[in-house]
Amino acid sequence: MRVGASCDVSWFFHTCLRGTALPLLAEKHATRGLSLARTSALGLRHSHLPRHHSTARGPPTGPRQDRISDRDRDLRLVPGGGGGGGGYRQSRTKSTDTRGERGREKQYGYKQGAGHRSLHSVKGLARHIPSEGNSQRYLMYKAIHRNDPNGVWLGFNGILNNKEWHKVIEYDIIRVLQILNKQYAYEPSPEILNRLKSVVEVTERHGMRLKSIWAYNELIRLHLAEGRRDLAYWIKQNIESDTYGPHVKINVHTYAALFSDPFVDSLPDLIRLTNLYDEMLNRGITPNTPIQKSLITAARRIGEYHLLAALLESTSLDSVSHSHSTLAARFAGARGQAYIKLRKLSPALVEIQQLLSYQVIKDNRPIPEHHSEDGPQGEIKIPLELSDTRQAFFTYLRSTYESLIRTHLIRRKGKFAFKLLDDLRRNCYLPPTLMVYTCFVRYYSKRKDIQRLRELYDFMLQDGVAPNEHIYTKLITACMFTPGDRLLSVLAKKVAEKHPSLLSTSEADPAIDDPPKKGSGLPAIPRVVMATEDINSLSYFPKECVAFYEDMFLDHGAKLSDTRNRKLSPNIQIINAVMRSYMALEKPLLVLREFNRYCSNQRHLYSSTTPPDASSKQRHTLSLVFKMALQAAAMLGDRKSSQRIYNDMLEWGLQPPSSR
Repeated sequence: MRVGASCDVSWFFHTCLRGTALPLLAEKHATRGLSLARTSALGLRHSHLPRHHSTARGPPTGPRQDRISDRDRDLRLVPGGGGGGGGYRQSRTKSTDTRGERGREKQYGYKQGAGHRSLHSVKGLARHIPSEGNSQRYLMYKAIHRNDPNGVWLGFNGILNNKEWHKVIEYDIIRVLQILNKQYAYEPSPEILNRLKSVVEVTERHGMRLKSIWAYNELIRLHLAEGRRDLAYWIKQNIESDTYGPHVKINVHTYAALFSDPFVDSLPDLIRLTNLYDEMLNRGITPNTPIQKSLITAARRIGEYHLLAALLESTSLDSVSHSHSTLAARFAGARGQAYIKLRKLSPALVEIQQLLSYQVIKDNRPIPEHHSEDGPQGEIKIPLELSDTRQAFFTYLRSTYESLIRTHLIRRKGKFAFKLLDDLRRNCYLPPTLMVYTCFVRYYSKRKDIQRLRELYDFMLQDGVAPNEHIYTKLITACMFTPGDRLLSVLAKKVAEKHPSLLSTSEADPAIDDPPKKGSGLPAIPRVVMATEDINSLSYFPKECVAFYEDMFLDHGAKLSDTRNRKLSPNIQIINAVMRSYMALEKPLLVLREFNRYCSNQRHLYSSTTPPDASSKQRHTLSLVFKMALQAAAMLGDRKSSQRIYNDMLEWGLQPPSSR
């Protein structure tokens, strides 16, 4: 059977330049009652292919023919070609039909995986996948099986280098694009994007036809990752108009690809996604978990709270199977962050508790530490090959826990936050991060709760979390800083609860020193000696300060007695607090030791210039340190040390006291 049709070559060429050849050609064939999907099964042999129909770019050459065989009219989607600037072009080239390729679009099936889509075979497809041997294609499929994108890329390059392209089928290209798109979703980087473009360019160069919806879904993801939304939605329009054939139909994974846009950051972008969501529902397509997660994340990022509340109400974690624990953890994390954004902390805790009932993965491969930290937008970047491991599940769980803890600390609910920390340490396979411990240390150091700080420090040592300089600075300075009026009033209230007779609320009472402002709600501060001593015992903790200081040296493997050790250089805040502690403990010799340690380190670091502390915001603290050193030298009667300290003050540009 032969069906002929006239073709105007100049019309086809000019419409290609305008980027409208594909839809116009589809309409032209449709008016003649010709199905585009049938053209490849009809017509003449390849030997009758006109010479001017080639894969080369540019205008067609050669004589015009009024009748072209249907086989020659076979439409091919060649990525990256044509005059449309990186789009797709129609090509009438010689068929590169490989062994067993015909009818293969009916053999593709789909099975939803954890957070992404993975192509599986239904009847007959397994015979196209290599089952043995050491060919590069076989090694590539082994890498696909273990979710190793780098191994897939090496196998794909090996196919090209060993000239094994004749073995490649469309299914192979789809799997390579899938694994690389999935890697880009987990770890966005320009290198992965370049690999995706290279696969498409190689496919174009070899003239392979893309005939299944799975291939177009991956191309949509690639164009969205490039920031080419116009090309992604152009593919969607062509699918809807049956340009690629009647068997290429939009499915839920096409919409999932459209929702994977990483550049959604404005209200018009969110409106476009909601329109896609409504369109999908009108077509009777049920949204899957990745679509719901993408829409919730976009609404939370843009700040559309009404839409966010409606999405949370219409979705549930119950839609995820208990065997897909990593997908559930990602979805629960997105829902938990959304509830926190809406200031609904109880439902966020319910999400965590529900997630704990899921089946835990047995794969114990570790994730590098720098991958398990939160990104700038709260997103966790985990390598693709480790995305379905036990540690990945608990990384998502820990991130949701810690977001809830930080919110409670911001709301000044320290007791509930500390309870959540206990739950995190008990239920999570991973220890809390340094960031959440830093939040706790800041919270309790402002309140001079030294007992709780000691508990947190012990927790850090038990969990193997190494404190940094900031943590040690907060721990040490919290013991010795002078409390402000509000905190001092809170401490006075604690003393008054022990001694009710010492507290007086009358402003004229001589027992009150500097009564608080009217209407401030602060209790009066007792003036008597007993109350003052009790308040001092709640305000200053010199022994605990020295203990934290010794732990810091022990942690860095340095000796406290060695003042010239360069392994550790305490900052001016730590030195000030420790010297005050030794002064309170009446140990002037140790005060001079810490002063000499600080001066020695500063001279070593800044041998030719004045130390930065002398000309920064720490200048006042530095003056107090020098004055304490002069006091300690006077207590010891060491005139030589006093003269040296006095000279150092002049050298660093500090104002020495009037009388030494």
